[in-house]
This record gives sequence, structure tokens and C-alpha cells, in this order.
Amino acid sequence: MRKTLLMFLSFFALASVAVFFSPKAANAFPGFARKYNFPCSFCHIQWPRLADTGHFFKDRGFMLSTTGKANSLDMMFQDPKNQNYFPIGFHMSMAYYGSAVNGVENTGGNKNNGGWADGPGSNTIWDIESGGLINPWISFWVQPGGGGSPGPALGIVKLWVRFDDLLNSTWLNIYVGKTSLDPPVSNQRAMAIGTGTPFTMYDFQPGTPEVMNNGGTSTFSFLGGGLYYDGDSMEFLNDQTSIRYFGYHINSGAACATQSAWSWDPCETRVNINFIPQQSLYGQTGFNAQPGYNGGPATTVSGVGAPSGYQNNGFAYMAHVTQSFGGWGRTNGERIGVFALMGEGSALPGSGSGANSPGAAFYSREGVDLMINPIPNGGLNIDGAWEIVNDPTGMINASSFLPAGSTTTSGLEYMTWWLSVNWQPTFGGFFSQSGTNSNLFELIYNQLNMMQQPTFSGVAALPGNYDNVLAFTLLDRYWLWGSDRADISLFAQYQYMINYGVSGALNGLATASGDFHASNFGNGYFGNVEANNFSVGIDFAY
Repeated sequence: MRKTLLMFLSFFALASVAVFFSPKAANAFPGFARKYNFPCSFCHIQWPRLADTGHFFKDRGFMLSTTGKANSLDMMFQDPKNQNYFPIGFHMSMAYYGSAVNGVENTGGNKNNGGWADGPGSNTIWDIESGGLINPWISFWVQPGGGGSPGPALGIVKLWVRFDDLLNSTWLNIYVGKTSLDPPVSNQRAMAIGTGTPFTMYDFQPGTPEVMNNGGTSTFSFLGGGLYYDGDSMEFLNDQTSIRYFGYHINSGAACATQSAWSWDPCETRVNINFIPQQSLYGQTGFNAQPGYNGGPATTVSGVGAPSGYQNNGFAYMAHVTQSFGGWGRTNGERIGVFALMGEGSALPGSGSGANSPGAAFYSREGVDLMINPIPNGGLNIDGAWEIVNDPTGMINASSFLPAGSTTTSGLEYMTWWLSVNWQPTFGGFFSQSGTNSNLFELIYNQLNMMQQPTFSGVAALPGNYDNVLAFTLLDRYWLWGSDRADISLFAQYQYMINYGVSGALNGLATASGDFHASNFGNGYFGNVEANNFSVGIDFAY
């Protein structure tokens, strides 16, 4: 007991030496544990990260299936009194955070070059969660929430209804509403908690320095900004309004139950396709709203007026196909996948493309993802993904930092990848009766390389490394308490990021002479910026 207490106090003392960024929503719902009288550790190895059992439960429409598929006999309907249970829960996260940013050379008096800039004290977000079964073939989820920087703002995180096992086939399940795009790993289940995401792939906006989007650095008030804006704001970190098709097939029930590593026995095939209304492209609102477009901040964009929005008339879809072996791939066995986010839409009016018909701007991102579990049952998990992105001329506008009247003459291409490794050692907990008390360490590596920069009329070519990213995140999360009623976790994390070639854009010096020419490139206007971010906080769900 004394050793456990010392470990707990050492962890919290270490976490308290620095501060970092504000939290994001994380899905952990004790309402299901109360409903079935199971501890939260039944579905999570470290909430909100799912175990294989939790992944099975979620993909079956929140059903503890007796046959391995939805529209089956669930425990809820075996006991009549359970049908009257209304699941509802509450979640909040609070963090102290701060950042040190070097290389900006800001002359405007803002505190963002060296030293620590604190966030606004503590930053707390919250959401209310409810979900479950309406009957054996209809499930639902609703999640309103708010909080975070710059202040509380009530919004809908998720809201959907799912029709399960239509035509008595596991290949036919339909979601309607604001749902997940089924990315390689859910941003809302990531262990790292921040205003952006621990995965650069998920929140990167070409042209806008990543230090303005990610982590504690987003709390800074930089003098400059992005040199151009990309209309493709379909990011993985948020759910989208869509009609979502989801199908699955269990290849071998025995293989799924092996709970082992390095098994190549096929377990499950999953197919997910989101059909997305295109107002989500240029008219994005919320966390990834684009400046100058519907819902975005009132930043002037060359060729686009005030943020009243720009109508689009194209389409978009996200597809993700996975195959697991020897388990569902979350904590047992392996899983491989391929994904693609594609669409076409109207060209932006300042892009130089000029057309307003669908097909004027076709954009795409394709990638692969992998999950392996060398030590099964959550002992050691390795996840990764790689993608390549192509955005055409019509998706890109010069910002007000470039000369007036600049139009886009070519599109862009970049590739990005990430790898996360988490290890969960086993030791006695502070509260032995809770049944959790697990500690999880995770290391996340991110890299993004621009392969082709966009070009603009009257403007010299941008440096090839403008807005490249290299980042590492190290975190520790301790599951202090877990039961069928509530969960409490403590977390601490550190992130180091290099954002290449963006110093002049952030401090406004790249356009200090009133123009933007190749002669400026040697004047330190495209130097690298480093960010060091820390956080410490508490996560609570009931």
C-alpha cells in the first residue's frame, strides 16, 4: 500500500511541474456499465481507449449480442425491468496547461517567443451523453457539450440514430445524423487531451501553420497567420453530418476469441462509407471552421468577402475497409485497413479556376492504417497510419498576407503519417477495490512533408518545406477509479513540435515590405518554429 501511494504521489508531482492545453471530449460512458452491472474495465483497457470487448459492443449498436451480430437477443431484453432503464451520463475534463514557443521573433509585444505562456488558468470542457437501444434493431446516441477555450459554447458533438441488421444481414446497418467518419483511430478516444488532436493527420490545414491549430500553441495571439487557405476542411478530428453505411462479417468466431498476438486467422471484415452533404466543406462550423467562410473567424481572405459563407454544390464521401486477425485488433490480434476521403465541389472564387460546376475542384486523401498488439490484452499496443493528400487549384485561395489580386495557379500535395505505442504496466492500485488502477504510458510520433506547394500569380514559389511538421508526444494516464458508476483518471503529457518555414507567416515579417518576393526568403522570414507544450489534469465521467 505504501509503495502504491508513493507511486501515485510521484506521478501527480511530476505532472504538476508544467501545464499545457485545453481538453477535448472523450467517450467514456458509465451509463452502459450501470445498465449491465459491469465495471467500465469490461470495455476499456484505459478509458476512453477501447478493448476488443468494447469495440465489439460499439460496432454491434451498443448490444451485448448473444449471436455475435446486431438485432439479436440482448441482455437488456432478457430482463424486462432493464427495458425501462434510461442511460444518461456526464463527462468533464479539466487541465492546467502552457506552452513555450521559440523562433517566431515577434515584434508586437506578444508573449510567444521563448519562456512559458500560460493558458487561461484551468480549462474545463463538459458534455452530457446518452445512448443505447430503442428496440433490438434501433440504437441511438446523443452528446451535447461545451466549454474549452475561448469560452463555453454549447454544441452537438454527436447525434445519430442507427438501424441495425437490416434485411437480417450484418452487411446492412445505416446511421443517420452527426456521426463518426470511422477514422483509423477515433480522436475522441485518444489518450492525449488537447484543443486540436495528437495526430497531425487529423487537424492539419494546409497553408496555416500547424502551431496555430495544435495543442497549447493555439492559445497564442500571433501577429500573422496562414499564407493561403484550403477549402478542404473535412478533418478526422470531428464528427460530420452524414448518412453512414456500416457492414461487417465475422470470418471466424474462434479466431476472434483467441486473445493472442501475431495470429493470422481472419477474425472480422468491416466496411464503412459516409455520404456527406457538401455544406460541410466550405461551410464548416466549430473547431475547424475556415477563416472567411461560413462559421469561420472574420479574417479577410483574398477574393472572398466577409464570413457569410460560400455555397458549394458537390459531394464528398469517406470510405474505410478493415480486416482483423486473431481478435478485433484493439487489444488482441492485428488489424489492417485502407481509407479514402474524396469529393468534388465548386471552385473558390479567388482560386483562379473560375468555374462553379461540380468537378471544378476534385480533392482526395488516401491512406492505410495498422494495429498490432505484441503483448495481448492491452499490455503493448501499436497503432499507425499513413496518407497522401491532393487538393487542386480550385480549393486554394491566397490569404491577405500575399499581394492583392494573387490567384492560385496550381494545387498542392502532401503526405503525413503517425505512430503511437502505448504500454500498460500492471501494479497494485491506490484503490484496490475499484478493479482498474491501471497506468498507461504512450509515445506518439507525427510527421508531415509537403510534396508540392501551391503557386500563385505574382508571387515567388514558396519554400518546399513551408509548414512541414515533426512532433512527439509523451503522456501518462492513471486510471484512479473505475466502477459501474463512475470513472476518474489523472493525466500528464508533454509535446515537442517543429513547424518548418512558418516564422515569417506567424510574425507578419514576411510581408513587412508590402510585397512577397524571393528576395525575402533569405531574411529569416521562413525559419522554423519550435513549440513545447505541457498539461496536467483530471478526467471524470459518471
